[in-house]
Amino acid sequence: MCAAGACITPNQIVLLCAVTFLLNFFAATQDIAVDSIAIKMLNMEELSIGNTAQVVGYKIGSIFGGGVLIWLSQYTGWTGLFLILTGLYIEAVLFVYVSPVLSQMDEKEKQEKAENLQRTEAGSHSMKDHEHCNHSHNSTGHRHLEKHFPCTGHSHDSNEGTPSKYSSEGGAAKTKLGFIQEILDTPGTKWMMGYVALYKLGEQGAISMLPLFLIDQKISAVDIGFWTGIFGQAVSICGSVLGGWMIAHYRLPLWLVLKQLSVCRFLPLGAQLWLTAVWTWGTFSDNILYGLSVASLCFLMFISGMITTVTFTFMMQCSQMAPLNIQATHFTTLATLEVFGKLTFLSVLGFLVDMLGYSLVYILFIVLSLVLLPYLNRCPESLVGDEEEDCKEL
Repeated sequence: MCAAGACITPNQIVLLCAVTFLLNFFAATQDIAVDSIAIKMLNMEELSIGNTAQVVGYKIGSIFGGGVLIWLSQYTGWTGLFLILTGLYIEAVLFVYVSPVLSQMDEKEKQEKAENLQRTEAGSHSMKDHEHCNHSHNSTGHRHLEKHFPCTGHSHDSNEGTPSKYSSEGGAAKTKLGFIQEILDTPGTKWMMGYVALYKLGEQGAISMLPLFLIDQKISAVDIGFWTGIFGQAVSICGSVLGGWMIAHYRLPLWLVLKQLSVCRFLPLGAQLWLTAVWTWGTFSDNILYGLSVASLCFLMFISGMITTVTFTFMMQCSQMAPLNIQATHFTTLATLEVFGKLTFLSVLGFLVDMLGYSLVYILFIVLSLVLLPYLNRCPESLVGDEEEDCKEL
């Protein structure tokens, strides 16, 4: 697709949209495959480090794709930009094929499938032998009864001891979408779905709205882009690394870490609420208020980075409780809800700002963040773990 994009000019809108759609489609499929590998590869002790690598890698990729490549496009042009992407994807494919870890996982899966097939065939042969014995026994008994009671009309039930067609067919009665019920039946899933749909709303709203507020206050868009884009993402990456290291090193209960970090978010959110209220008063200089705005935003993005790593570790921990064949789908479902919750809220955010103003919208952000605290207290025991029960009373 990237090679095809190199042959398209920006003026060919239809072809460009088609290539972009296919790129996003294949990228989403790739995400599912990567999640499946991570879930199968990582044990409970490695989840935090593995998710740190995924989250940080995603953010670095975003900086590279959204910043570095756009900067290079002025030198390489449209064709060169897509050729660079083509080279990066080829490198990723080659890495997958030569990776010894992935090869070992592939061989292990093939061995497990062969063993399962052998057990299934052995069970099928055993069932047939059992049915044959029952049939022989029932036929002999039937002839014996006919010999001694020829006129009674008595017959022996030939189905007795024989499995029904429903039990032998196993899941034949399941619908094609039966895996949805399996996802929902996984311990802690319904609570986790509610959490991932809620946890980013107030924070993401504030991160998105503050740059727009600063632009309305006549701050340079270039300066805002640097602090909220490159520098802000770097701070967020540091937060993600620290969050992953903290839960790996100290083995802290994930729900408790998320609760404490959610409390910390109120400091930058409160600061931004104050800034949106006092900026027009003229009490402080614009430079001081601008500096405080950047500091509060970077602090919020740092906490956001920590929360993201801990949350995705929590999500993967929940997905590992699902049946083995749907674990990747389970995790992808949670990740989709996480994105859907953020995008749905952001899509109406501009309308809310126009209708309510910045200060009232920031109050809404704080309320949404506040709602999360009692929700975390209701974390199900299947996700808390027996060894964490004492911590839950804190």
